[in-house]
This record gives sequence, C-alpha cells and structure tokens, in this order.
Amino acid sequence: MKRVYLLRHAKAASPEIGLEDLDRPLAPRGRRASARMGAYMRDLSYRPDIALCSPACRTRQTWDLVRRKLDRPVIEEFQAELYHADPRTLLACLRRIGDSHSSALLIGHNPGIQTLALGLLGRSVATANPFGKYPTGALTVFDFTVDRWRDIEPATGVLIGFTRPKELDPDA
Repeated sequence: MKRVYLLRHAKAASPEIGLEDLDRPLAPRGRRASARMGAYMRDLSYRPDIALCSPACRTRQTWDLVRRKLDRPVIEEFQAELYHADPRTLLACLRRIGDSHSSALLIGHNPGIQTLALGLLGRSVATANPFGKYPTGALTVFDFTVDRWRDIEPATGVLIGFTRPKELDPDA
C-alpha cells in the first residue's frame, strides 16, 4: 500500500514588478493556511515519509509551515522539474520514490496538481470531478494498492480525502 498526499502551494503574494515568478512568497493568508493544513495533517495522522517539493519560494514556504506542525521528521527533496510541472512529470517523480517509503507528499502548482489528482481517480460518473475548484493550499489524499511506487497508474487511486483551507479556517 502506498499513500500519496497532493498539496497545492498556499496563496502567494501578488506578482511584483522585478520579482520573478519563482521568487514569489506566500501572502499572509497563505502562511496561515499552510500552518493550519499542517496541524490538520498531524491531527488526522497524515504522516508522509518523504516530501517532494517544487523549488519555488511559495512551495518551499508552504512546506516549511506544514512541516513545523507535523510530529515527526520527513525526508525532503526540492526538485527543479516540479516547478509548474505537467501531470506526467509529477507522476514520474512519484514513481521514482524508493519503495521503502510508504507515503509521499508532493507540493506543487496548478494546473498540474489538479490534473494529476483527477487523473489518479478511479473512473466513474461520481468521480468525474469531485474537487470542483482546486484552490491554493488544497490537500488531496490517495491510497494505492501497490507495493512499488513505479506501479502507480492513472485511474487506480482510492480517494481518501480532499480538504480546502477555508474548511479549516474561514479566514484562510
């Protein structure tokens, strides 16, 4: 069994003149939402063994605030290819994880994160798009009945949960 946590980075500050997209930090609302999502993950015993994170400032800050709330150390990898990655690239990164890890958190950007989440869902009318809008800071959790990460395939994930930051804090 493998568990995948997909987390879209939290709300970023508005683009500023002279600031590259890669360097955009979290907005205050994004910082609050990230900390709350980390506490939520801890409270539900969502404990990733490894975190794969885009190198963008806003994804790194999201991860740092989530990580601080978790009750155990997590291996972290910042991978350049995750920056605005398409769903195939995101899935390829998951498939390269060492099989000794039973769970992984992937922190990235839309539209890749949402498209990957939709692609991992088992196919049925009921799961056509259970997310609706996939806002910043949203977390999706999937289980896969495989022993090796390389065996994760589209349309085989069992949706365990989908949580938006506003469900945890109306001000998020």
